[in-house]
Amino acid sequence: MLRGLKLTAGVLCVVMPAALSGCSDTIYPRLPDIGVGAGHLLTPSEQEKTIKDLTSEQKSHGADAARAIEKSGN
Repeated sequence: MLRGLKLTAGVLCVVMPAALSGCSDTIYPRLPDIGVGAGHLLTPSEQEKTIKDLTSEQKSHGADAARAIEKSGN
């Protein structure tokens, strides 16, 4: 009786992890490959223009936020 219980426990210890892992090759999930197909890179002049645009957008958002805070404070 004890031998059968040990055998059953041993088989479960081997079979259950295999059943729970499914059909995957690895136990870790596959992450998306973000390095491939990133699109076209910006030229130096496009980089400068984009940086200037983002900087001005940041300043305008900061000014809008300051006005909203002033308005809500009064």
